[in-house]
Order: sequence, then structure tokens, then C-alpha cells
Amino acid sequence: MFLYKFYMFLFSLKIATCNCHSEVQKSGFHKAKSEYNITQTGRMPTCINESSGLAKAWQENFYWTINDSGGNTELYMIGEQGRVFDTLFVNDSKNIDWEDLAKDEKGNIYVGDFGNNNQNRKDLMIYKFRNGKTEKITFHYANQAHFPAKDKIFDCEAFFWYGGKLYLFSKDWSKKHQTQLYSLPDKEGDYALLPEQSIFLKSPVTSADVSPNGKEFALLSYGKIYIFEISSGKIDFSKPKSCIKVGRNQMEAIAYVNDTDLVTTNEQRKIYRVNRKQ
Repeated sequence: MFLYKFYMFLFSLKIATCNCHSEVQKSGFHKAKSEYNITQTGRMPTCINESSGLAKAWQENFYWTINDSGGNTELYMIGEQGRVFDTLFVNDSKNIDWEDLAKDEKGNIYVGDFGNNNQNRKDLMIYKFRNGKTEKITFHYANQAHFPAKDKIFDCEAFFWYGGKLYLFSKDWSKKHQTQLYSLPDKEGDYALLPEQSIFLKSPVTSADVSPNGKEFALLSYGKIYIFEISSGKIDFSKPKSCIKVGRNQMEAIAYVNDTDLVTTNEQRKIYRVNRKQ
């Protein structure tokens, strides 16, 4: 574990020092750092030592977050300064490798237990949780033949809910840097997933969210945020908009504050606001 954490520190440091040049040239983004103000708003307590997902809570400027692999099976409600205001226990669940949170329009919270750094998991899970009731959505990658996989493309740390579906975005460990898009129903069941699209993103994706008005979605990486336009209600990579270099250590969670602004957290327990300039 120590060697892995050390490797991830060096890896995230490398990513954080790069720019958006490759994504601009190969994927059609435009550089947008000057269009945003990035400020630290707070720091989470030590009980949240590896925040790996964010979803809006029922109160404005409050968010649910979770700990990464091996943490308690709990949701923590935090404000933007980092103070914990509430805790919810996700019953009938395990935290093998919790990586992201999502929320639907009915108030269901989805916990993505699908981290797969070693490419060998056969128990990938999404917990659907509300009012103390937990449903289980299981899945596997239909094109994965070996465990561990020979191609390091079967890891995932990012997803969101939109229009009755859950959209997953892979964390590519290969030299191709191709982020894959998957989707599955938001209902209990077991699903076989195949990639629907891919796009070159040099930084591996660690979290995702969709704007409240449904006009764009954001993918977070260790050093950048990628913004995509949503056209005709379709989630795909056809309309890349902005690449925002943030460079704030090992970024692991993102959520929209409103239709234009974002909040992010990193594994150093820091919280940041990313505000679009007027």
C-alpha cells in the first residue's frame, strides 16, 4: 500500500505539472484556465482522509462525500469549509474500493464501488441508497477476458446519473490515454458493459458530474477538468468544450455547485471552488 501511494503521489505530481496542449491538439478542447477562478474554501477533518466522490446534498452548498477503499460504509455531509454536519450509514454494503458518488432527481444516492487498480475484480458494484434502503447494481466488462487484464483499461473511478441511466468513465492506465464511456440502467440488476465511445485524455479520469440544467458534464483528473457540451440530451464525447488546468494535487471528486461553477476535493483533504468568471 505504501509503495502504491508513493507511486500515485509521483504520478499525480507529473500530471499536475502538465498542460492542456495534448487535449487541445488531439481532442478539440480549448484552454480555459483564464476563464475560471480557483480558490480553496476549506479542509476536511481527518475522518475523511481520502475523499473520492461528491454529490449535492439537500441543502445548498452542502455535499455528500465518501472515503476511498477500506473506509467506513458511510456518507459524510460536509459544507464548503469542510465541517461534517451529518453522517449516513449505507447498510448492506462493503467498501472494497468506493470511488465516486452520483444522485438522481428522486434523491437516490449511488455509490460506485468499482475501483479496479489491479484489473482483477469480479465483484464490481454500484449501491443505490435512499432512506436506509440499499439496492445493488452489479456489472462486468464484457470484453475483459483475463483477470488481471493484460490491457490496463478496466478501471473506473467516475460516473454520474442522467435521464434514467448511469454513465461511467474509465481510468485508462495504458499509454493510449483513451477514456472509455459506458452506460447502464439505474435499476437493480447485473449488466455486461461494452464501451460506447472513447476520447484521448492525457490525464486519467477520477470523478464526474453533470450540470443541474443538463447542458454540460465535467470529468475531473488529477490536474485538469474537462467540460463537454450535452446536445439533444445525449451523453457522448462529440462536443468537447473546455480543458481547465487546476493542478491541485491528487484531485479525486467533483460536483456542480450550479450550472457554471464546480466544487472539487483532493486526497490531501482540501476543498476548492472553481468559479466561471462573468
